[in-house]
Amino acid sequence: MQGEELNRYGELYVQRHPRLKTKVVDGSSLAVAAVMNSIPKGTTQVLHRGNLSKVAYAVALNLCQRGIQVLLSTRQIGK
Repeated sequence: MQGEELNRYGELYVQRHPRLKTKVVDGSSLAVAAVMNSIPKGTTQVLHRGNLSKVAYAVALNLCQRGIQVLLSTRQIGK
């Protein structure tokens, strides 16, 4: 959240350099892309264990959009 408040995903940089031909991405987008590229072709199911963070949610959403079934497993504290 801190980075988003500081530069709004690089928007300020893009505004100052309107002829920029490179896409500016934040760290979360880069992390999602790295995870997506590491999943083998032909994968039909993925099990996610742990908390559903912003990055994990984006990965799960992208996987579902590719037709991959995503199973979520989280621990409930106190139960």
